[in-house]
Amino acid sequence: MDVYWYWPYVRREELALATGLLRAGDHLAVHSTPRPTDPVVSPHPDCEILPPLPGVDERTAEGSLRWAASRGTTYLARARARAAEVRGGHHDLAHVVYLNPFVDWVALRRLARQVPLVSSVHDVTPHQRRMPEALERRVLARQYAHAGTIVVHHGWVRDRLIAEFAIDPNRVHVVPAQVIPAPPVEAGPTDGPPEVLFFGTFRRNKGIAVLLEAIRRLPSDLELRVVLAGRGFADVERAVREAAVRDPRILPEIGYATAQRKAELYARATLNVLPYTAFESQSAVLQDAYAHGVPLVVTSVGALGDTVRDEGTGIVVPPADADALAEAITTLVSDPTAHARAADATRRVAEARHPARVGARLREVYAEVLGSPQ
Repeated sequence: MDVYWYWPYVRREELALATGLLRAGDHLAVHSTPRPTDPVVSPHPDCEILPPLPGVDERTAEGSLRWAASRGTTYLARARARAAEVRGGHHDLAHVVYLNPFVDWVALRRLARQVPLVSSVHDVTPHQRRMPEALERRVLARQYAHAGTIVVHHGWVRDRLIAEFAIDPNRVHVVPAQVIPAPPVEAGPTDGPPEVLFFGTFRRNKGIAVLLEAIRRLPSDLELRVVLAGRGFADVERAVREAAVRDPRILPEIGYATAQRKAELYARATLNVLPYTAFESQSAVLQDAYAHGVPLVVTSVGALGDTVRDEGTGIVVPPADADALAEAITTLVSDPTAHARAADATRRVAEARHPARVGARLREVYAEVLGSPQ
């Protein structure tokens, strides 16, 4: 089996999936964007890392004409590089791990004429709308129509695709997100107060404003620290910094976090909070928490609520409810029994979703697409 992965933004640790996918005589080629801080390296002798795809210009202000022109040029260049690799003709199957509606509503149809196509759908609709809603839905409908076999990480996403875009259920396969084993790290001093972690991109849909308000409403005698680690929209970063000035319990760590730093933060964390106000998918941050055995407080948006509720890995609260969020944080910080029960559940899930097991499940999907034995 010779497979091509088009995977912009892949982190090197995510390629652990290849170890469960590949067998003797297989070949996997991976196309990704540059990661100067954490270079992408092959985890397997039969996994080839191709020359990097074009990266976007991070210096331009979002929403400006220069920003739009830069993104458009980059997206087209990536699509051309992908098409050129597929035209080589030696891959049995191409898997587009991240779709881009700006180009893929056209490009996927051409790609599918050359090679059997698999596409991952993470977000049924984008977190942030970049075009009028009616136009966006037409573009997404065309993209999904030509996406070939579709892989999603949760049944919630599958159901939304079927209901909202009339996708044939036989085209959609649920392959759980892998839980990458946590690297051994020094957690640092553990004699301080419990540590609550928010980790990820500072987008406006992530509920950071709600979290900051929930911190303000925590009991005054509750000792803890709240670490907000990540980067993103300038106004959200500014709000976090300003809140930290007012409240010494808030510890901002704004900037790019390497895999090593992420592991250090999770090793110290008592719980992980995902207070998202709007979400259309499953979350990679959720898998990071599972990998480190950290219980969760999440909101009931996207697949987050169903996942945590069904797996018993934490507490689910309504979105944009600062009082409920503060109460849930207090419970998991103050109740050792509830915390231990949720932590045990995260470890069970992590074992079941080890990359070797998830990679083997993905191979089953590929074999079905190719009509061949595994």
